[in-house]
Amino acid sequence: MKNTLAIQLYSLRNYEGGWDAAFEAVKALGIDTIEPWCGAVPKDPDSGMSVASLRASLDRAGLKITCGHITVAEYDTRYQEWKDFLLDFGSRDWVIPFAKADSLDEWLGFLPKFREMAERLAADGLSLAYHNHHMELEKIGDKYVMEHLLDGMPKLGAQFHIGQFLPARGISLPDWIRKYKGRVCAIHVNDSDENGPTRVGKGNCRAEDSIKAALDTGVDTFIVEVDLTRATTDDVKHDVEFTRRLIS
Repeated sequence: MKNTLAIQLYSLRNYEGGWDAAFEAVKALGIDTIEPWCGAVPKDPDSGMSVASLRASLDRAGLKITCGHITVAEYDTRYQEWKDFLLDFGSRDWVIPFAKADSLDEWLGFLPKFREMAERLAADGLSLAYHNHHMELEKIGDKYVMEHLLDGMPKLGAQFHIGQFLPARGISLPDWIRKYKGRVCAIHVNDSDENGPTRVGKGNCRAEDSIKAALDTGVDTFIVEVDLTRATTDDVKHDVEFTRRLIS
């Protein structure tokens, strides 16, 4: 199966000229797939893009989608609209982009809702996954929060974000990718060091090792999440080409 190289819609939020111009820039990078982000479609259509507008922009650009960062709140309020959108454009995964909790009990308290979501999504032909940020890489007891979530719900998929796996956290992302083999729906490709974001492969987060571990364990979707503007196009092109060489 051919691997998918995509870009996250969040990365395009500052592109000059709006979504249509951003999508043309994505196509110029040789990418034909976007990961949607529900933050781009607030409930008030006058303050941002509606799902219908996102559909129209993708149609005009001739782009596909993969996964989809869609919150629990959107599940509760606009499930049908998002479900139809994901399926119509070829996605197979609904990815919860974040949750917020102050204790292990609160984190584990999300699992009944996640199970409800997974069951409904499965009946409609979609899988549920969870995306990590820094808060899921904090250790509580003998495990990190992300491990508590994944171990507590074996049917929950994982979407790992390379640039959060700094050495100071004490976690090896390649090891986690192998540990959760068969459950990783996608990898978010970026990198960082102790001073902040870097070009992919130039930081301390073992980006290349993580991508290779993902490939070795059957992951086929790699989503570049680095901010794209006209000024950063050449830098983003480096990240895209770095990733493309590894996954091609």
